[in-house]
Amino acid sequence: DDRLAELLDSLCSVPDAPADLVRDLRLFQRIRSMDEEHMVLLIDSLFELDTVPYALINEINLYASELPSQREVDGGGLLDWHDGADTPMGSLYGAWNTTNPNAYGPAPDPNDSLLLLKLTDPDWACGFSMPIEGIVTSRFGWRDGRNHNGVDIDLEVWDPVRSMFPGVVRFSGYYGSFGRLVVVRHHNGLESFYAHLHRFKVNVGDVVEAGQVVGLGGSSGRSSGSHLHFELRFKGVPIDPGRVIDLSSGQLQADTLVLKRTRWSYAAYPRGTRFHTVEKGEHLYAIAERYGTSIHKLCELNGISRRSILRVGQQLLVAEAGP
Repeated sequence: DDRLAELLDSLCSVPDAPADLVRDLRLFQRIRSMDEEHMVLLIDSLFELDTVPYALINEINLYASELPSQREVDGGGLLDWHDGADTPMGSLYGAWNTTNPNAYGPAPDPNDSLLLLKLTDPDWACGFSMPIEGIVTSRFGWRDGRNHNGVDIDLEVWDPVRSMFPGVVRFSGYYGSFGRLVVVRHHNGLESFYAHLHRFKVNVGDVVEAGQVVGLGGSSGRSSGSHLHFELRFKGVPIDPGRVIDLSSGQLQADTLVLKRTRWSYAAYPRGTRFHTVEKGEHLYAIAERYGTSIHKLCELNGISRRSILRVGQQLLVAEAGP
């Protein structure tokens, strides 16, 4: 690390230092200090670029974000929906903060190692609803030098935006760049954020069902046009909505979400998935056939398209077919 810093300092002092080399070395330096989950986000985004900085691939592929073993998952703790608290998952979160949407993060709880979140519960009539049907214009991940903590879905002003799961409204108000924002705490432990709304349809403390309208779409706050900025968080830590929802079909990826604590975040995976490392000559069709899944499912889980170019060493999340 010291030698790398010295090299960067030397290069930056040269009048005509090669900009691409300086950029790659700075990214190389950042990668070495990243935790596993942030490295995964960066890798996924880099492989979507037209030109990948190949000099960094070896270092990038040293990241260690591995899925937990089946034994770990089987031994993981399934969160109890009904913990006896006055608010959803009150014993998990502690204080019920109705004035600050960002009251519970962003560092993960050091007591968490591996958790299982049962997303829906038919026995209690607790279901799921896609917040809005529309084209995803921006996904979760690294965008323009910073992390985009949710997904953006195109809509028209006044379009109804619905609660994803049943729960209780924790925040409803105007909040900085989010504009008009509604935050719902769900019984499964997740919180959902609905931003850039035009009108509110709920108040703090309201009990909402899955599919209930919480607001009308708009373009409030820092927004270049009408859309829904939608986030999912666990204890204040953002989670990729694409790991929970198939964003094209509007269906859940699985009925249970696996959360594995990393140093600064939670790695989130639908239960029953694993990583595949791309080898030379492989393509999406062959990988999908190998695991008994579909190209569509591969693309949705990994935020890529059918036209995406696979790179040797790239990690893909795959859902194996059931028995």
